Amino acid sequence: MKNKYIKSEKGVTLMTLTVYIIVMLIIVGIVTTISTFFYGNLNIVRDSAKYACEFDKFNSSFLSDVKSNKHANVDSSNKTIIFEDGSTYKYNESDEGIYRGKSKVSSHVKFFSISKKTIVVNNVDKEILSVNIVIGSPDKSLINKQIDYTLKYW
Repeated sequence: MKNKYIKSEKGVTLMTLTVYIIVMLIIVGIVTTISTFFYGNLNIVRDSAKYACEFDKFNSSFLSDVKSNKHANVDSSNKTIIFEDGSTYKYNESDEGIYRGKSKVSSHVKFFSISKKTIVVNNVDKEILSVNIVIGSPDKSLINKQIDYTLKYW
């Protein structure tokens, strides 16, 4: 006599359920890792925007003086620049600031160096100021720039 009860094959086996759970755990782990990196990088971007503003303040002020002067005296040991119109830039290591005269132009400056060279292009002497500046916090992002500024030569 045949069994009158037909075995139902509906549902999920224990093996299939285990595979589903393992796949879901892997997906949750990947999403957690990605979101952790995302939020960590978001903090870095926020901090670097703060320090980019400090660089922009220095750069805009310095650039206006560079383009309006033909000569500058550079004292690399004292980290001082004196333009021909009397504008003076000085790096103060103790408070990590760059001053234009007595006004603080930029803060959070970890390193500042300047050098001057003269090049001849088409029989015209051009004075070039090379500025190396590092702004930021050592445990966070740093802005490191090396820029050559050409003084007015016309």
